[in-house]
Amino acid sequence: MEKSGLTYRFAFVMVLIFYLVTIGIGYVHFNNLVTNEQTEILIGKRLVHLVLIKFKKDILPDDFQKITDGAYSLQQIEGVFDLNFRENVSPEGLEQGFSHSLTMKFPTAKDRDSIYLPHPVHQKFVKLFVPFTTDVLVYDYWE
Repeated sequence: MEKSGLTYRFAFVMVLIFYLVTIGIGYVHFNNLVTNEQTEILIGKRLVHLVLIKFKKDILPDDFQKITDGAYSLQQIEGVFDLNFRENVSPEGLEQGFSHSLTMKFPTAKDRDSIYLPHPVHQKFVKLFVPFTTDVLVYDYWE
């Protein structure tokens, strides 16, 4: 009789271990699913880089065309998507002198920070562009 009591205890301990391991594996797997779902949500997001520009009043049409061409040359940089260089058309009168915007999207902050910002094409554009401005406002956000 003692031997069968020991066998039942051993079986109980084994079943208990089995259930604890099963629950542990389920917990880890569930957390990975949540993490993967969160990652998939982030994959669909884009980092929007918005630059508002006040140009000097005496900018020549040829210089403005060089700036426009330079702005669109930024599209060749890896990670730059949906680039637009546009003039403000708001009728509200709240532009505070900002007449143009340059917007683009990046898949990750790393694409903006490590690829775009130090890229020679971007650096060349900044050297061309900044002397013709009186003010620049940069605003980035996740969409």
